[in-house]
Amino acid sequence: MKITSVLSAFSAILSCTALVSAQSSPDPIGTIYDGRVPADLYGSNYTYPWPVKLFKFYNQRQKLTMAFMDVPARNNDKNKTAVLLHGGNFCGATWSDTARQLSAAGYRVILPDDIGFCKSSKPQGYSYNVQQQALNINSLLTALGIEQATVIGHSMGGMIAARYGLMYPNAVDQLILVDPLGLEDWVAKGVPFLPIDETYETQVVQNFASLKAYEQASYFYNATWKPEYDTWVSMLANIYAGDYGSQYAYVMALVTDALLSQPIIYQLPLLKTRTYLMVGQNDVTALGKAWSSATVAAKLGHYDVLGPAAAAMIPDCTFHMFPGLGHAPFLQDPKAFYEVLFSWLE
Repeated sequence: MKITSVLSAFSAILSCTALVSAQSSPDPIGTIYDGRVPADLYGSNYTYPWPVKLFKFYNQRQKLTMAFMDVPARNNDKNKTAVLLHGGNFCGATWSDTARQLSAAGYRVILPDDIGFCKSSKPQGYSYNVQQQALNINSLLTALGIEQATVIGHSMGGMIAARYGLMYPNAVDQLILVDPLGLEDWVAKGVPFLPIDETYETQVVQNFASLKAYEQASYFYNATWKPEYDTWVSMLANIYAGDYGSQYAYVMALVTDALLSQPIIYQLPLLKTRTYLMVGQNDVTALGKAWSSATVAAKLGHYDVLGPAAAAMIPDCTFHMFPGLGHAPFLQDPKAFYEVLFSWLE
């Protein structure tokens, strides 16, 4: 009986060990796939300007695929890398022209699509918190053997970039935040809670017209809409209209819920990296404005005030405000954007 009890206990230990092993990452680093990928990947049929590579990895107990582009430097004199992080209504490809400029200046450029977005997998049971997205970017760079990088983030990507700087300060050469979200606490200012299911219902009906109307009102406020902006609206609208439309809508609901609870404004004084913050004077973008009262909405998204206040909180920060520009200065006035960007870059 004693022998049986001992064997039973040993068997139980082995079973527990096997369970833990099965739940841990089968590949702690992940793998890079550099072969052929379908033109329509996870619902995105937009043609990217460089070959799409895949980072296959594992976290939150599931296999994930992050699409990215890896643009070589035109010359290797600098031996530097820049990582460009896209906004919530954009993809890595939106940074294409900036990537060309950086490549010409001697930077290797990495353009990922965040998990949940564009050509990356869209898990429905996933925590899309900002720290997780920053960790995913770090995992990609680790798999690529990149130890140091200049990190540039726009909008939601700016939130992720700031969090990346907080989590991995020694891995950041320079941190550049372009109209980042999270420079204010939307909830503290009165944005009411909206259940994820209700957010999903507003997302699943999105189409070209509704997306364009939102971007024109928020991103290019009080400005002339240029025909080239339609490209980026179509890129997004096609995902909503495709086979992954419902999944993408739910991801956007999960992301919105996560971002609302994680403004970066409170952590900015903790940044140790050399940081550059640029905003458009006319940027009026704010999460939750659409379902807030008129009184609350009037308090939100004043980047002409938020930008300087945020810059004053960051220990080592250089600030620039683009007169008359909105939420996406690199699209609205590329020349002005590059003049400032390359005056900052070492």
